[in-house]
Formats: sequence, structure tokens, C-alpha cells
Amino acid sequence: MNILAENRLLEWIIGNDPTKSGDPKLQWANLPESWGVFLLLAAIAAVSCGVFWLYRREINTCPMPLKMLLGGLRLTVLLLLIAMFLKPSVFYQQVTEIKPTLAMLRDSSLSLDRGDRYRDVDQVNRLAAVSGFPAAAIGSGEIKRSALLNQVFLNKPDLLNQMRSKGSIRVIDFSDGNKPAALIPANLTKRTDEQPSKSSPPTAAPEPADRPVRDGSESADGSVPSDALTHTLPPLVADGLGTDIWLALKETLDDPARLSGILLITDGQHNGSEDPLELAKKAATLDKPIFVIGTGDPNPPKNLAVNEVYVRDRAYPDEPFEIEAVLQSSQVGESGMPPEIDVQLIQQRVDARNGELGQALVVNTKSVPVPEFGGRIRVDFDHVLNQPGKYVYSVAVDPLDDETENEDNRKTAPEMEVVDEKVKVLLISGLPSWDYQQLQRLLQRDQSISLSCWLQSMDDTRPQEGNDPISRLPRSMEELGKYNIVMLLDPNPEEFDQAWITLLQDFCKNKAGGVLFMAGPQFTSEFVTMNRLRGIRDLLPIRFGDNEFIDSIEALAAAKDSKPGQMLLVNHNIDHPVMSFKSDAAETQKIWSQMPGIYWSFPTLAAKPTAQVLLERGDQVNAEGNQPLMVAGRFGAGTVLYMGFQGTWRWRPVGLQAQFFDRFWIQVVRYLVETRSLQGSRRGFIDMEKTEFELGGRITMIGRVLDQQFQPSKEPEIKAVIRSGDGRSQDVTLKLLPQQEGRYEGSFVAQRTGNYVATIELGADDAEEKLIDPVSFRIVPPSAESGAYWLNEKMLMEIATLSGGQYYRLEQIETMPTALPDLITRAEFNSPPEPLWDVSPLLRWLAFSLPVVLLSLEWMIRKWYKLL
Repeated sequence: MNILAENRLLEWIIGNDPTKSGDPKLQWANLPESWGVFLLLAAIAAVSCGVFWLYRREINTCPMPLKMLLGGLRLTVLLLLIAMFLKPSVFYQQVTEIKPTLAMLRDSSLSLDRGDRYRDVDQVNRLAAVSGFPAAAIGSGEIKRSALLNQVFLNKPDLLNQMRSKGSIRVIDFSDGNKPAALIPANLTKRTDEQPSKSSPPTAAPEPADRPVRDGSESADGSVPSDALTHTLPPLVADGLGTDIWLALKETLDDPARLSGILLITDGQHNGSEDPLELAKKAATLDKPIFVIGTGDPNPPKNLAVNEVYVRDRAYPDEPFEIEAVLQSSQVGESGMPPEIDVQLIQQRVDARNGELGQALVVNTKSVPVPEFGGRIRVDFDHVLNQPGKYVYSVAVDPLDDETENEDNRKTAPEMEVVDEKVKVLLISGLPSWDYQQLQRLLQRDQSISLSCWLQSMDDTRPQEGNDPISRLPRSMEELGKYNIVMLLDPNPEEFDQAWITLLQDFCKNKAGGVLFMAGPQFTSEFVTMNRLRGIRDLLPIRFGDNEFIDSIEALAAAKDSKPGQMLLVNHNIDHPVMSFKSDAAETQKIWSQMPGIYWSFPTLAAKPTAQVLLERGDQVNAEGNQPLMVAGRFGAGTVLYMGFQGTWRWRPVGLQAQFFDRFWIQVVRYLVETRSLQGSRRGFIDMEKTEFELGGRITMIGRVLDQQFQPSKEPEIKAVIRSGDGRSQDVTLKLLPQQEGRYEGSFVAQRTGNYVATIELGADDAEEKLIDPVSFRIVPPSAESGAYWLNEKMLMEIATLSGGQYYRLEQIETMPTALPDLITRAEFNSPPEPLWDVSPLLRWLAFSLPVVLLSLEWMIRKWYKLL
């Protein structure tokens, strides 16, 4: 109160100058320091005593009271002169509160875009109270986490104001990266111990770096009432593809801004590569505590989900095929859980006229045991269709009692087609090897294959084998073009010439035919090195090296002991259509590990750049790595498979009744014919690396397009159309690859989950458009966000404890602001001092005329009383 009275008295003396800002303060420019102060006081005391002593000694013609008045006048003049010597000056002082910044990190990943079916009724009621949402809607999972969080701050506006009283709020939304969302200024409150400051800081004083942002609502004295600013948080949009808490904390702690602490709002399902607990310890050393708001249900959900459904793209009437499903159970080992569950296989036929799905029919049901403590469950269905057409298969399970997630109890596989035409295979072999004999029998008894054999060593008097026998080797495109696949098993070069190799190239390149070449010890060395047959090297997806290289490697191999060689799988290609026996890669690898080794292989250098190596030989390494044994590639519109070894007949004992030998060769046939219709009239194909992609990933499409004359297209670009299940469409431009006529490539980002179909539009003619078969695929949520989504309280509590902060659940958020650090500091900004008599003309005249007036008054009184 004394300071406030002093300021008001000074303002009354100097007046109110609108050009000045801040609170006026008085200082003495020439005030002595240290011992000089005592000397000044002694001088003042001596002068005062001397004045009054002299007046007491004056004659008695003047009364004593009047003498004291005259002494007072003289003393006043002396004191005024001393005051002028001390140079009283005025400066203006502004005191500004500097508040730190609170970093609010909000989890914007997809896991926040889901609701929770809370099991704790008290928790639901508390959430309803703090958010304003109905308790029933929260408990049923209808309200998403992000919506709940947004509503809490809308329903409790004082919550944000209380936080702003501690400092400004920097809002950052994080998922797999960080995105600044808002900067909300702090609340500025009035001072109670000083006179209110004026509206703006002095121009000479710099603005502090951490000064809160103002929005023009300040009062005339420069303060901002707590209710003058109405700020709200921007709504949280949960669409991120991951949850990297470590990255969010690291970038925040590395920020040079003055932070009082960090408010972390998340479900705690961190799926980044680094440990956020290490940064919690760092936050403690930097004195930046982390206050955590846990969002979601901390109880892992009781759930039974269908994760994957696998089915082949194409089957044939009366051909058995397998549908595999992968289920995931969690938190199911509770009371009342049945030991087994029923898994249903649902079939829907696609209407050929409009593409709509027909009636859902349950075609098979299996009862499978459920792991006591949860885990993966595999279910295999064997199925047969006899009606051609397109079908869609789904696998479904009934919801469990009190199951918290029902949306994932059914999953649908991409379309599959049942084609009513046989695959026509031409099998050519130089000798009746064991591989030829076993393969010929397998293909001839398969009802979906029409086999023509050309055994070159067969006596002319005997008919060739096969269920569609031939009497001579096809020599024209009209004859060769009726086949879908040509399989060459160590062919004898004597029967072939350059024209036939060119014919085989055209068959593969322009008619989308499939070609298999199996090397053998009798004729392959001569076949691939003869000048007239050099075109076979261009066709095959492998580089052989020169003749000297082939001869030297063969000589070294012949000198070795006759022990089986090591056959290695290329792990990243284990899901290739030729290699995959099971949907689980580990099971497929286990089956391949049981296959016998190889005793002979043809020497090769390496696969061509665009080819896929499926098998390698581990005990023969050249300068470019392991020797490739089986390589898949493309030549024009067709598919080519190279097998550099023989002896697949040795695989027959693996499995029951040669099941994996049979399956391998049937898969080879299906793979070689996959890009060509059975009539050979398709003008191209679309190839995608897989049928399922995660949201946010980039999807690459490769198209092979022929013109109306079935020659590789030379158009610089073509348009592909992506259609979703809800009727939306998207155009993707495929551009012609350099020096690869007819081959196009394009990519796009997976932006929405669902089932999709991709096709290439060749023109306006409907008949032409149908010459490209559509490819089905689906986009699913990222596995990192869909695998674990419950509230990870254990880790969040550790983060809060290690950093020196506190942990709260969302329903406890109202108690959080009081725990935030209060690190408000004050900064003073002073204007240059100005002598008091220069503040106004009135003070200047008063300062210099008052001593004269007082001395004149004293002289007149002294003369009147005839004093000395």
C-alpha cells in the first residue's frame, strides 16, 4: 500500500503524460554512496543547527516564533538547494510477467480413432461427468477416444484456462511423426503489489523471447483478465499410421524454448523403434516433468478376430482347393469361455452382369479349440466348385460373451474365379527322365489340364503320350498358339532351329504364353551355347556366362564327390506362387527343409535384374553370389520359369502320397498361365506384388499392354482405374518404362481401408475394356495400430514417475492443472531517467523560483523587524 501511495503522489506531482508508459519512479542522480551519505547528513544537520542557533542569537525586536519561522524559511531554501544538487529524476518502470510454455503432446494415431467398451462402470460414469456424453454411449464403445478427448475440453473450458494460468500451451499432434497444431497464449493476471502499468512497453525495452502472445484484449493498464481470452483446442483428428512416443518426446525436449513441463495424452501403445523411458529420465535431468493423461480402457479386450483369409485367384471345376484362415484370440481364458468355437466358411457368387454379391451361404463349419490364454488359430477348409464364375469367400465366428470388438469377427478374401476351360500344356523332353515320367503322369491325370507330349527320343513308330497327343512338333504360331504353356525338359537341340526359338519368343512375348525350361546334364550345355539357338538366352531370366565359364564349372562339379548339394530358399520370395505350400511362411519353410538335396545343377552366373530368384545352391558360390537354381521372370506379356536342376521326383516321399511334389508342379502350371486367358486373347495384365496393403503404404502396379495387333504398346502412358467396394473410383497413370515396350508402371498411396479392384481401360469400346482382367486387392489398417490398442498404463506410469511428473486417467483430468509447475518470473523495463524539473514547464519554474521567493520573503520580514 505504501508503494501504491508513493506512486500516486508522484503521478499527482508530475501529472499524467499519455506519451509515457509504465509506473513513474523517483531516483536521486547525484546521491552520494557509502561514506558520502553520512557526510551529507552531517552537513545537513550542521547547517540546520547553525541556522537556528543564529536566529536564537538575534536581537529581541522580533518575537521568538517569528524567528523560528524565518529560520525555517532559510533552512527550506538550503534544503531545496541541496535537493537540486542531488538531481531528483523520474523514470518509468514496467513489470512484465514471463510465463513458460507447456508442451501438450496429443496422440493422433489410428488407435485413438476407436471406441472402448469399458468394463468398469465407475470409470464410465466419471467419463460421462467430465465429458457430457451419455454413459451408455461411452460404455458401448460408440464414442471414439478422440471425440471423447475433444469433448472433455469443450465441456470443461475452465480446464484450459487453469492450464493457461501456468503458461502458454504449445499443442503438438504426434503419430509416426510430429505436427504442430496450435500455440495458445498464457493468461496474464493483474498485479496486486504495484500500481497497474500502462498499455504498452517502452520502445527502448526489448520484448522478451518467451513473452506470451496477446490478441488485443488487454485492458488499458496492460493486464489481461483471466476471462478476457476465449481460446479452445483445435479438434484432434486421429489418422496417423503409428505411435512413436519416443520421437514426440525427443523433439520436444530438444526444443530450446523455455518449457515448464510436458503434457502427454496417449493410450501408450508405443510402436516406435526407441525406448521412451530413456527420454523420461532425460526429462527429469532437465527439470521438465512429464504429466501423462491415459486415454482408453486399461483392460486388454476380450476378442476373437479373423485376421487373414487366403484363397487362390483361380480354380477349375471339380478341382479341390484350400481356403486358409488365421484367427487371433485374446483375453479368452475367462470363466464361461467355451473350449471350442465354430468357424464358418461363407460363399457368395458375384453377379456377372453388375458385379454385385449374391446370397451368403455357409458352405462349411469347423469346430476348433481355443488356446486358454489366447493366441493364433489356423483353420483350413477344403472346397470344390463345379460351376464356373467368380466367387467371394468369407470366414466368420460368432462373438464371444462380453466381447469388446465385433467388427473383426468376419473377414473377406479377394475374388476368385472358377474357369471352365482346360490349361493346354505342351511338354517337350529330350529323354524320358524320371522328372519327365512323373510330371507327364501328374499332368495327364489332372482334369483341368490338356496335355500334349513330345518326347524327342520316342521311336517314330510309337504314338506320343498325353490326353491330346500330337504327331509332330508345332512349327507355326497357329499350332503353338493354341497352347498356354510350353515346358522344355533338357531338350535335344538337334530338332530346333533359330526360327523355332523366334516362334517361342513370339509365343511368350505377344501371346502371353508361359515357358518353363528345366536344364539337364545331357543337352542343356549345347542348347544354350549354340549360335543358332542363342535366342533362348534372351528368353530365360538367367545369365549363363560364356562357354569357358560353363565348361570350367561343369568340370569342377564332375570332380566332386556325388553328395547332394544344398538347396537354399530365398526368404523374401518364399510367398511366391510357385514356392508357397502354406499361408504361414514358417510352415512353408519347414516343408522345403524336408526336400532332398540336388545332385546336379547347370552352372549360371546370376539372375537378370528384373527376375526373382526362388532357390539357390548353397555349396556353389561364384563372384556374384550363390548360384541360382530356380528363377522366375517375364518376357514380354508371358511368364518364364527357369529350373537349373533335375531330380524333383525325389520330392515324392515328402508328405502324404506325393502331395508336395504334385502341388509344386500344379502351382508351376498355374503360375505360368496366370497372365494369359485360356483363349490367349487378352491384351494385357495387371501385376501387383501382393493382394493386401497397409493403409498409408505405397502400392505399385505393373501393367503389360498389347495393341490391337497384339504387339507391345508404345503409348507413353495409360490409365488404370481403382474402384472401391463403396463405388468410389480413382485414376492412376501408368507410364511406359524406358526401353521396355508394352510395360508400364505406376503407384499410388493407400488412403482408405476396404476392398478394391484395379483394371486398365484401353478405350471407349466396352468389348476392348474387357480384354484386361481386373485384379482384386484390399487395404487394411497398419498392423502396428491394429494389433494392440488398449491403454498401456504400466509404461505411461513409468514415464511419469521417471520424469518427476504424475499420471492421470482421462476422467481425472480436472485435478491435473493444479500439479503443473508454476514457474512465473517477472522482468522490469526502465526508461532513461529525466530530471524532475524537465518533466514539465511548471516544475521547472517552481524549482528555480521557489528559493528566490522564500529568500525574498525572509529578507522583507527581517527588514520589517530591523534584524541584523
